[in-house]
Amino acid sequence: MMNSIIRVALIIVLVIVIGAACVRSLPYDVVAVGEPVRQDDFLYTVTNVERHRAGDTVSYNVTVRVDNQAKVVDYRWSDDTAYVSDSTGRRYQALKSGPSVASDRPPVAAGSSASYELTFELPITAAHPMLHYWNGFMMGDIFDGAAYGRIAVPL
Repeated sequence: MMNSIIRVALIIVLVIVIGAACVRSLPYDVVAVGEPVRQDDFLYTVTNVERHRAGDTVSYNVTVRVDNQAKVVDYRWSDDTAYVSDSTGRRYQALKSGPSVASDRPPVAAGSSASYELTFELPITAAHPMLHYWNGFMMGDIFDGAAYGRIAVPL
């Protein structure tokens, strides 16, 4: 009996892992700055992008608003949720502005919103930078195949 339960659990885990890999390999849907992206009860919206060239790099200052549409659950933002990729697939994480900035941020209460300023520094040769979101799977993502992870916002 116990072996069959373990087998079923392993099969379920395997299906989830393979499904996640398949979802991540699908082409991106491109949305414009200002268009919200849904992950379960949370909306991510790039509200502003400023581009600054300095020598052989380009800095992108990006403002992301999080709208928590949940009825009860708080949301905790992590700067690692948003990242930028270029046309070659190289990924760039936001620059850290302090050692504990993300952990010092208060959670976004249910029914509230918060905005976060992120800076991404890319080489001048990075073509077609796109902002993406990935925060793992939540319950609502199971029903839409984690569609938010296949969305890109051109910078």
